[in-house]
Amino acid sequence: MLTFLLCSSYVKSQNTNFEKILRGHSATVLCLDIDTSGTYLCSGSYDTDFILWDYKSGDSLKKYSGHSAAIRKIKVAPNNKYIACASVDSNINAHGSSMNCVSLLDLESLKLLKSFSIEPDRYKTLGFIPELDGTRSNEVSKLSFNSSGTKLAVITKRGDLFIWDLTNEYARREYWLGTTNHKLINISPDWRYLVCSERKRRLADSCFYLMSLDKSEIVASFDSPGKTVTGVFFSNDLKTVVSIGGNRIKRNEIYIWDSETTELKYTLIGHHNVIRSIDFCSNDKYFASVGEDNLINLWNAITGKLIATFTENNN
Repeated sequence: MLTFLLCSSYVKSQNTNFEKILRGHSATVLCLDIDTSGTYLCSGSYDTDFILWDYKSGDSLKKYSGHSAAIRKIKVAPNNKYIACASVDSNINAHGSSMNCVSLLDLESLKLLKSFSIEPDRYKTLGFIPELDGTRSNEVSKLSFNSSGTKLAVITKRGDLFIWDLTNEYARREYWLGTTNHKLINISPDWRYLVCSERKRRLADSCFYLMSLDKSEIVASFDSPGKTVTGVFFSNDLKTVVSIGGNRIKRNEIYIWDSETTELKYTLIGHHNVIRSIDFCSNDKYFASVGEDNLINLWNAITGKLIATFTENNN
């Protein structure tokens, strides 16, 4: 949704200069999301605060300060009822080992509804994969709601998946993929597929595949020999798959795939450094990419053409 509003603004004005500067955080902003109606902008920061903004006016509406460490991920539910915030902290409201806490808030009031914890020490106990054994916490890498906003999924950097049912006393399902040969990368928007790569001791994999969530069967494989895979993203209609990769150091290339044929359609180069994230607009005509080169590139998802580049001052 952030990309959709960015695309709409550009298409209407053809202007890549920023319109507003929102000030309210005292440290680096790490994550943003916008509700599906385009009413609210949400931000999380190193200052441990979550701020709810009026998207149109840019006014700060409310602030949540319930975390003791940086808020690294946020996600608004499609029904605009909830927002989830992830942080590596010790929230006393979380049950059990709470070094990795996800807070579920009411979107409009920012009232804390529930805190969930992600166990950080499972692999140290199991000792299953030596390179993952240690004291580094099992940090959250992705938050996702199902289409109705009634379930929340959390993917960790170690490749585990946790799903909470928000309508059934917050019942939790666990998928401990970190103890298998499957390295979890993402979950499809319809929650039918898990995106995985094979867990190997080498630093990078050139292949990723879709595995059914219910049956754990591989349904499609995508292979780009000699190129790493560090992120995989879907269009809203699931017809297009976009992956991030490149050489082992830069990882600054984008690959557009046909999800039905698994054919590689385009290889896009428009960043000078590591690409961190990609998001599609709601009509799937465009997607945006953001990298460590401080560039946001807007792409045509159908032709692969670079449409515009957004920077801080566009000089």
